[in-house]
Amino acid sequence: MKQKLVLLTMFSFLFTGLVAQEKAYEITVKMPVDATQGKINLAHYFGNNQYIKVDSAVAQNGIIIFSGEEPLKGGLYLIVYSPGKFYDFVVTGKPAEQFMTIEADTADYVSSVKFTNSPDNDILFNYRRFLKSKSEEARIIQTEAGIKNDGVSKQLMQQKMQTLQKEVSVFMAKTVADNEDTFAAKVINANIDLELPIETEIPMLPSGKKDSTYLFKHYKAHFFDNLDFSDDRLLRTPFIQTRLDKYFKDLVYQVADSVIIDCDLVLKLSKENNEVYRYVLWWTTNRYETTEIVGLDAVFIHLAENYYLKDADWLDSTQRVKFQERVNILKPLQTGKVFPELTVYDLIGKEQKVANGNGEYTVVVFYSPDCGHCKDSAPELVKFYNEYKDQGIEVFNISTDYEPEKMKKFIVEYKTEDLINVWDAKGNYYFRNAFDVYSTPTTYVLDSQKRIIGKRIPIEELGRFLEFQKRKTGQANLNKGK
Repeated sequence: MKQKLVLLTMFSFLFTGLVAQEKAYEITVKMPVDATQGKINLAHYFGNNQYIKVDSAVAQNGIIIFSGEEPLKGGLYLIVYSPGKFYDFVVTGKPAEQFMTIEADTADYVSSVKFTNSPDNDILFNYRRFLKSKSEEARIIQTEAGIKNDGVSKQLMQQKMQTLQKEVSVFMAKTVADNEDTFAAKVINANIDLELPIETEIPMLPSGKKDSTYLFKHYKAHFFDNLDFSDDRLLRTPFIQTRLDKYFKDLVYQVADSVIIDCDLVLKLSKENNEVYRYVLWWTTNRYETTEIVGLDAVFIHLAENYYLKDADWLDSTQRVKFQERVNILKPLQTGKVFPELTVYDLIGKEQKVANGNGEYTVVVFYSPDCGHCKDSAPELVKFYNEYKDQGIEVFNISTDYEPEKMKKFIVEYKTEDLINVWDAKGNYYFRNAFDVYSTPTTYVLDSQKRIIGKRIPIEELGRFLEFQKRKTGQANLNKGK
């Protein structure tokens, strides 16, 4: 009985081991490989041009086999010979298509590649081969027009190119329609450009003129129509990030209120899939927390308060606290708000309040006497002050250090005597939290009402920024007088 039990236990152990080692995917690649080629990687996109390595293998007799115990998630994958030499294909993520064979000639991958057990790749590369043939036709048409180089030839070239473009558009639309339930169709659809209304479809304004903004508004309103936000496989392609990049760069007016509206719009679209939602929220937050465009700090606060702190169930309590702390720091320091109360002291102990300054503009600079960048930029700060002091500029040069001797040395060495050189002599502030000073120099530019109009402006750019503000204010005053 004991012997049977031991044998049964051993059999169970062996069986468990076999199950644990069972392959969940296997990609067999038959492609030419240089004899000196080392490991070849299997990777996928995540966002735009971000390669995430999944597996690696060495070719044996011209065959590369990638395999693993976890199924591959759907996406656009890459066989990477080197950073500049790779070949892509789609993985649907479906169990039936975790095992496939790819056979191709690297000299002409698109034309030669053949897939076994991957219908989606058959669809995708049929489209790519068609596109390749049309691109070759376009090249021939352009070459012929260049040789003749006359008006008639150029007009004929334009007509032929328009015909080619129409053929491509029709083929793409038909491929998507015929294969609408496939991942390949979603990839192709994500590459389809929006078709704009024709001239006769543009509405008339009450004035009798055509609405000149209609095409832009139509394009923006339908910009994401061909992107399926409900499918997280598209995260492992470049298409979601590429669309987001273009939308927020070219179609969104870069003022806080407009950006917030558009962030809310894309986040609403992305909520169809939790993974996509997390990515889009991360992307928009990252873009506007680190933006150099003045006045967009309110965007990060909006995203943190209305999404991360209310609707991000993936955050743990520590992460949530960090978001709250960041909001608490930034909220009083938003562009347009009055600069928080700041009382500091000069080297003879005289109290100096930023709020009491009489400047038409006030520049507040937090620096450290030991900071290399602060030392490099100090001559630029002095030069800026000398150029603009007669125009009502005051500069509070605030040392974040608590050793006045270092501050004295800095003032003498870098000739900042004419600035308002001060420090936190009574230790009332933790500048990192009170004024978001996580690096030095950190600058704030305030108007005559001590409202923040600029943050983190590089010292060498202060003059240009001030001139821009003066022009903007002057134009606003001019418009008021009309």
